[in-house]
Amino acid sequence: MVIRKGYKQTELGIVPKDWETKSLSECEKITMGQSPESKYYNKSGDGLPLIQGNADIENRKTIVRVFTSEFPKIGKVDDIIMTVRAPVGNIAKATFDCCLGRGVCSISSKNNYLYHYLIFIENRWKSMSTGSIFDSINYDGLSKLEIKIPKSTKEQELIAKSLSDIDNLIHSLESIIQKKKNIKQGAMQELLTGKRRLEGFSEEWNTKRIIDFTDVTSGGTPSTLIKEYWNGDIRWMNSGELNLKKVFDVEGRITPLGLKKSATKLIPKNCILIGLAGQGKTRGTVAMNYVELCINQSIGAIKPNESFNPEFLYYNLDLRYEELRKMSSDSEGRGGLNLTLLRNISVYLPSNKKEQDAIVKILSDMDSEIEQLEKQLEKYTNLKQAMMQKLLTGEIRLV
Repeated sequence: MVIRKGYKQTELGIVPKDWETKSLSECEKITMGQSPESKYYNKSGDGLPLIQGNADIENRKTIVRVFTSEFPKIGKVDDIIMTVRAPVGNIAKATFDCCLGRGVCSISSKNNYLYHYLIFIENRWKSMSTGSIFDSINYDGLSKLEIKIPKSTKEQELIAKSLSDIDNLIHSLESIIQKKKNIKQGAMQELLTGKRRLEGFSEEWNTKRIIDFTDVTSGGTPSTLIKEYWNGDIRWMNSGELNLKKVFDVEGRITPLGLKKSATKLIPKNCILIGLAGQGKTRGTVAMNYVELCINQSIGAIKPNESFNPEFLYYNLDLRYEELRKMSSDSEGRGGLNLTLLRNISVYLPSNKKEQDAIVKILSDMDSEIEQLEKQLEKYTNLKQAMMQKLLTGEIRLV
């Protein structure tokens, strides 16, 4: 291997000659957490907030869930907080003085270079070479963690500033996106319920069951034991892909034989898709397909027709996610949704289809604006990852 001029080989790879490798304990003080007895926990604000793990971290900042009036181990504001129990290695900044529970440690550093470096190596903790989950680390293991670091404090500061600047840009975009989503949510609640009418429309709205103006179907899954059913040219959607919301393509593909020999159905574009069952939050999730595709048995599809705007119905049902979640095919609420339940959902909608179209136009424009901002966010997130790779290894120098 040829080493570039001005660089050297170390145990952590090639670094600039004026960089060094140091153990984490040589860089900064590490304080391992120790949970107080639960009898000291409270929500009245007595004592310090307790930080125990990932649940107490949001957007790389500590958040308050519970207080404790006894605090055997304390983290200070601006300390680096690292999770030391599964998942190991997640990094945040302490936004206030806190009690450190046994699931975290603090690194008493004002050095933002170290903060960014620990984020850079976060994924290394997620699994071992054997593929098993790395579920905890103790002080000895953490203190020996090797860090690549410039000897020059000025270079450390320049690298940290560059990464902090793009972090601020990312956080600003995230904030704008959330505000836009909140505005859209408010518009949906007003426009889809008739609370706010658009200028030029005064016709009445009617309440109809879905079965009164269209029908619903579901699909199936070709046998995975028969290879001739799979890897064809026909799109086949599973319920996990409902989270795409606006579906222009899916991963699965089946053959004409798989379609013929199973319960799946080829549905037209512009169906409203609803999760009938599924893991986590899938049940009740609403999406819409913009291409012809097949669906599995855990998806209900409300068919489009000329009597209504399917996107109006999509937005209407998407707004009612929690309501859909509470519907159940059994009396105890543990069952999934079924086609009968979907057919009998009541929908309040304008009798004038042009009003439906006008409402859809407003909400679609909001969606488009949010989608463009999310593309920008993805671009800057990828740029930050590339910057970390170059700057925190010394491949690109700022001095």
